[in-house]
Amino acid sequence: METAVGGQEAEWHTDGHRVSLRLVKNEVIVSLVHCPEKGKCEVRETNCVVKYFIDTFGLECNVGSVYINSAEMEIAWALMGDSFDLGACQLWWIPLEDEAFASWLDAKSS
Repeated sequence: METAVGGQEAEWHTDGHRVSLRLVKNEVIVSLVHCPEKGKCEVRETNCVVKYFIDTFGLECNVGSVYINSAEMEIAWALMGDSFDLGACQLWWIPLEDEAFASWLDAKSS
């Protein structure tokens, strides 16, 4: 995946992070409801970089699409940049149920 931070290949993590989407009037609100705790999401500046980016940027970090048909959905996420400076990083997340991403992930892991 070409990115604004050096064009490196994104490493996608499917480690159990789950988000909740809810509708409040005409606005979709996203929040992280489960972090598997210890893992690649823990960086020097925060306990969970996924939660940090979702709390800060919400749906702007989402690169996928899926029907909202459950209270929670598992996501994959990728962090690009130097995790010692989160201001210079990008984090993207995508629902595992996104058809195009699921097909790509399946082909990549086969």
